[in-house]
This record gives sequence, structure tokens and C-alpha cells, in this order.
Amino acid sequence: MANNRGDRRGRLVDMSVQPEVKHYKPPPCPPAEEKNFRLELTDTDELHVRQAWYREKIVDFAIMQLVWEDGQRVHVARIDCCHSMIHRHQFNQAGEDLYNHLQITAIPPDGGDRWSIVHAGYYSALSTMYEEWADNLRRWRDDE
Repeated sequence: MANNRGDRRGRLVDMSVQPEVKHYKPPPCPPAEEKNFRLELTDTDELHVRQAWYREKIVDFAIMQLVWEDGQRVHVARIDCCHSMIHRHQFNQAGEDLYNHLQITAIPPDGGDRWSIVHAGYYSALSTMYEEWADNLRRWRDDE
């Protein structure tokens, strides 16, 4: 039977239900094994590394550049993998992310190559952070 009253409410699409968006999620710890360590660059500068290993691959990581300033560790830069991507942060002295999660590589939510992408991305990120730590520190000091 047709609705002749001009009332169209019965035809509206329910927009309150959002489709599920899949994101990359590394295996939880355990069974993955988390490792944390520091790489000293100078007396005041270091890289703090967090890794999660699963089936002989790094499946999650964060590499944080820290500087000792006024007796405190301060975040200068970071490359990590979350939000389904390997991405980069560059902080200013106010702690604002100047790069706003600058994407390096997307990580698929599932599939056989996602762990290989993260594993290879870790070594590339570590190399970048080691090679560019002085530039990151300069940008942090200059508030660029």
C-alpha cells in the first residue's frame, strides 16, 4: 500500500551503523615477545626501541628519539607502526607532531605479507632514525 501522506521517514537509510573498517593488528604479547632497548647516540641523545617478535619476524615496533633536556627525557622524533601504517612523527618543543603521522608504508589488515612489510619497515626505519637523528634534533631545537 502506498504512503500518500508525503511521509518519507520509512524510506530513509539508517546511517548510524558504520561498516567495520579492518586495521592491521599485530599478534598480542604473548604469544609475541616484546623487547625494549636503548641505542646511545651521544651523552644526551638516544634511540629507544620497542619491538614485538612473532614467528621470527618483527610484527610491531616503535623507534623513539629522545634527548635529555633539563633532567628529563624529551621526545624529538618517532617512527612506529599503528593505524595500519608505518609512519613518522617530528615533534617541536611544545610536543606537537609537525608531521601529523606522515605515512611511510601502508600495512594491509590481513594477508601473508603484512608481517614481512612490518619486519622490513623496521630495519628501514631504524636506519632512517640513526642517519637523521642530528637533523631531527635540529628541527626540534629550531621548532621547525
